[in-house]
Amino acid sequence: MRSCSHLRKSSGRLESNMVKTEPSLNGEVVKLLCELVQIDSESGEEEEFLHFLADLLDRKLFAGCTFDSYGNLIARLPPKGSSVTQPILFACHGDTVKPGKGIVPIVEGDVVRSKGETILGADDKAGIAEFITALQGAERYPPIEFVVTREEETGLVGARHLDVSQLHAKEGYVLDMDALDAVVVGGPSHVLIDVEIQGKAAHAAMEPEKGVSAILAAARAIVSLPLGQVDPETTANVGIIEGGQIRNGIPDHVTIRAECRSLSHERCMDLAESIEEIFVVTSRAMGAKATVNSELAYRASSISPSARVVTLAKEAIEAVGLTPNVQTIRGGTDAAIYNEHGIETVVIGTGVKAEHSTDEHVYVDDMNRAVRMVRYILEELGSE
Repeated sequence: MRSCSHLRKSSGRLESNMVKTEPSLNGEVVKLLCELVQIDSESGEEEEFLHFLADLLDRKLFAGCTFDSYGNLIARLPPKGSSVTQPILFACHGDTVKPGKGIVPIVEGDVVRSKGETILGADDKAGIAEFITALQGAERYPPIEFVVTREEETGLVGARHLDVSQLHAKEGYVLDMDALDAVVVGGPSHVLIDVEIQGKAAHAAMEPEKGVSAILAAARAIVSLPLGQVDPETTANVGIIEGGQIRNGIPDHVTIRAECRSLSHERCMDLAESIEEIFVVTSRAMGAKATVNSELAYRASSISPSARVVTLAKEAIEAVGLTPNVQTIRGGTDAAIYNEHGIETVVIGTGVKAEHSTDEHVYVDDMNRAVRMVRYILEELGSE
């Protein structure tokens, strides 16, 4: 077992303290991944990482990098060996889930994983490393707009605030799926549902009859909700409940964070309305009051399986010996936002496994395959 290229902070700069990996693990992609994941970038704390990345893109690829008003990175790369003038979008996200601070990447056999106390951060830094490595090895490519967003993991927040007026691409690829054979052509509408229930406080032993339990009102409403997989295209979930302050008090306030998603926009909106009604009516019946705020995070989108971006992604997957799996998913990706703004975008795989856990890992062979896939797409686009 070998540590990857450790980086330590000194005088505000990052210095390399390289420990050699096995010869079979050659390739800049592994070194770059290990370098990137050691720069903390939990959601909302991506600034240092994105500025490091902008400097790297400038030095290695002569990219022109800017940040929009929300702090998303937009890098523009000139064409290489190509007369194509229309830019193509490639996109990743720069944030990670928790626990993502102090990551120590380890190369163990043919696998890169964390030391064990944290995630690896390969979601989505493997995608970033693979894209940059593919660019460095490609013989040709068209003009590129490379976007790295903030706060993707907390609801595509960065992409939702992205200044798309700075983009001129009409087609794009998001590197943020796990399976290498995946080509994601559609995703759901997603509604965020925030509920506050106001009851009435009272002493739980001395005069419980004078209180109205916000927790009980929430519980009765929740057991009435359609949750889990509601139908083949639709899911709903209650993820957070917070309420009560003392053991012997009737709780007078509860907050609830819920959501619903559907590949059918109309079905999603209808379900969100039903959930709101259940909370309001159930709380009222108990003498409490529910206030519900619903927000459409993004709208269901789908592109044609015969679109050029899909066809080229399938060819790239076949070129590395895999069978393409064209699919729609109920999970959210930044592609939903790009498609909403008229940039025809698919999601392709990076090879990451067990993401969002301390067992997160990626096989070096899969990273090399992903590099070859992206390079295939780049060179095909550059030859048109």
